[in-house]
Amino acid sequence: MLKVFGFVRRHPRLTHDEYRAAHVGYHNSFGRRLNGIRGYLLNVASNTAIESAIGESLNNRLSWAAPDDFDEQWDGWGQLMFDTLEDYLSARAPAKDYPGANGLQDDPMVAKVGGDFDDLYAGSPFQFHVDEHIVKTVRRPERKLFKLAQFFKRKDDLPPELFRAYLTGRYATLAASMPGLRGMTINIRTPVDVMAGFFAADAEGFTPAGIERRETFYQSWDGMCELWFDSYDQFVSARDHGKLADDLLALEKSLFAGSFYREVDETVAVLPKRDPAPDFYHR
Repeated sequence: MLKVFGFVRRHPRLTHDEYRAAHVGYHNSFGRRLNGIRGYLLNVASNTAIESAIGESLNNRLSWAAPDDFDEQWDGWGQLMFDTLEDYLSARAPAKDYPGANGLQDDPMVAKVGGDFDDLYAGSPFQFHVDEHIVKTVRRPERKLFKLAQFFKRKDDLPPELFRAYLTGRYATLAASMPGLRGMTINIRTPVDVMAGFFAADAEGFTPAGIERRETFYQSWDGMCELWFDSYDQFVSARDHGKLADDLLALEKSLFAGSFYREVDETVAVLPKRDPAPDFYHR
């Protein structure tokens, strides 16, 4: 399974709520129809500060080395899942799923993913591949869950392979025991190039300014934990006191040069399907 993250910054003419409505409503309607897509989630930064959600005292204890301008660099990120890199790179083509007078016909707007990039975003998305480790499969009820993104940066003295082993081993096992945890996924950014071949060669993301903007964003963190709870107070209860909270924080201090949290609003456009694709049409 190939998993790609695409971080975006909203166009300055749009308010937070206008951007969210346009991304969830218009853009997602084309993104979910990309050829061969196996999963598509949109996460929009909450318009509630993280301190308001989990409390300033707990946030200060659990967070360190967060860039001062981090929240100005992004407003949301999409998660795209495909079976292979080749499927992902060929996904932006007219999809034969548009009803016409003579049956299904090609819809060219799918290839453009709605064609709203210049009006929805301020510059190209930061698109990158992640190595996914599912700690606990999330089971979503028919209501909104409290979702946290924990951004982390590896300590320089930890080799990447050893860091991943500790993170997906002892740390993941301990974190999975948090009471109230509905789901947890660890995502580690890799150097696999998933922008060339997906975006046009003259896209803003390939200009010197676009590359600098993207690399500055990447310097802040190496990966992310996605955490789902029924409500914020379950996370607070799990991390505010007790042996589990102390042990998790001690592990984080030994693994992370930086760690900080943000609440996000999640929209599931295509429920992830990680099993092999069937031989018949699926979406």
